[in-house]
Amino acid sequence: MKPAIRLALPLAVALLLAGCGASPEERLDRAEKAYAAHDYSAARVDLGSIVQETPENTQALELLARTYIALSDPVSADGMLERLSRLGALPKDAPILRGNVDLMLGRYDDALTAVANDASAEGYRVRALAHIGKGEHDKAARMFAAGEKAKGSRGRLLADYANFQLEAGNPAEARRLAELAAREQPRPLNSYLVSGDLLASNNELDKALAVFGAALKAYPESRAALLGKLNVLGALGKIDELRPLVAKSLSASPDDPEIILLDARVDALDGNWQKVREKLQAREGALEQQPQANALYARALLELGQGEQARMRLSSQLLREPDNRQVRLLLGETKLKLGDSAGAVETLQPFGQLRDATSEQLGLLAEAYKEVGNPQAAATTQKAREAVGARLVSRLASADKAIRRKDWQTAIREYETILAQTDGRNVLVLNNLAFAYSQTGQASKAMDHAERAFELAPNNPSVMDTMGWLLHRSGKDRQRALALLREAARKAPGNATIARHLAEAEKG
Repeated sequence: MKPAIRLALPLAVALLLAGCGASPEERLDRAEKAYAAHDYSAARVDLGSIVQETPENTQALELLARTYIALSDPVSADGMLERLSRLGALPKDAPILRGNVDLMLGRYDDALTAVANDASAEGYRVRALAHIGKGEHDKAARMFAAGEKAKGSRGRLLADYANFQLEAGNPAEARRLAELAAREQPRPLNSYLVSGDLLASNNELDKALAVFGAALKAYPESRAALLGKLNVLGALGKIDELRPLVAKSLSASPDDPEIILLDARVDALDGNWQKVREKLQAREGALEQQPQANALYARALLELGQGEQARMRLSSQLLREPDNRQVRLLLGETKLKLGDSAGAVETLQPFGQLRDATSEQLGLLAEAYKEVGNPQAAATTQKAREAVGARLVSRLASADKAIRRKDWQTAIREYETILAQTDGRNVLVLNNLAFAYSQTGQASKAMDHAERAFELAPNNPSVMDTMGWLLHRSGKDRQRALALLREAARKAPGNATIARHLAEAEKG
């Protein structure tokens, strides 16, 4: 016998209120519109009230089953499908619906059985995800590939296939599939999510933010889209935008562990480690299941002078996750602060064998070597310096690529980081940064960086062009602007951009 469906008190009250005033037909029409707008909670309330009043209303039962699936409530969806089955009113795509329910419940063999005779793209998607759930990734790859050529709507399959390729380390193929998925109309939620993840992984954070924002507009109840947007805002350092959104999200979902972590991260960015400790301490027992939160909690303990507690927590986490570089680095730092230099060397030594170790990792290892008198300290310090140089070259390439793509915010972020990590006197960086700022309407910052570049290289035609063009556009000193542009054109007669700027300026 199946257990009865129990309603939480707020939902039960909502169902009662939904039934007041409007007829079942009016409520069904309202629910259909809410479902189409992806407002699944509103649809559930109206449909639930209809089903309570008319238990054999198959139209409402079917839409309620779909709504529960959209709300990731497989138990309730399963109940609706069973009722439809008893009434002999299962829809044509019932195998897909059952397959999705089975996937959410971890019944992977049942999911495969449900879609055994379904040759649609959605059927292949269910098969692929079931095989992933069973750890059969080769079979999943074959199902995804077959589904790409199958009939029916392919958007969700393509998006999941893109995510599969991304996790397999094939970003180019993931991007191809994500672009195909994004063309499907209506665009499925997982298409937005994988596109946002791909952009974020490629450090195109402003574009990722736009995609997650669009996902929230289309699917306002999506927790995944909300978390994507919040995480990107944090990565961009847009704390003023992040703080109110996190507070609002926390108010709506006070027990959501990922929202709690984001809330604590905001405090960490403000340097308020006491608040970080207090907020995460309430979940201390569950932190082992949330590695990032555990590491942040340990950092708060360390910052508050509770190094031994931080060491115990980090040591335990590193045993569980020996490849977690963040935890290894933080544990090494903790041991150094506690005066355990030999222990720090033991913890940090693996970084010395990594080809892609960061300057921070190598620098801390060099410090530990120096503390114990290890002769490798000098060589490791040199490797750390080389890593800084390699990272700066990588950032410069990323910034230049962003300029070519007209991704001004990414370019600004990368160029500003380069200036912060160097002496701030790189003429090319200053000049390009001035240009990027000008394209975002930040005239004051653009002029400031252009002036700094001009002070360092007053005879460089590109620098003269940037300075002259900015002066012309500002209208502040047209005489000086013309003089600079004319001299730039004289020094670089073949430069089409300088020639165009000069022609525009001479028109007045």
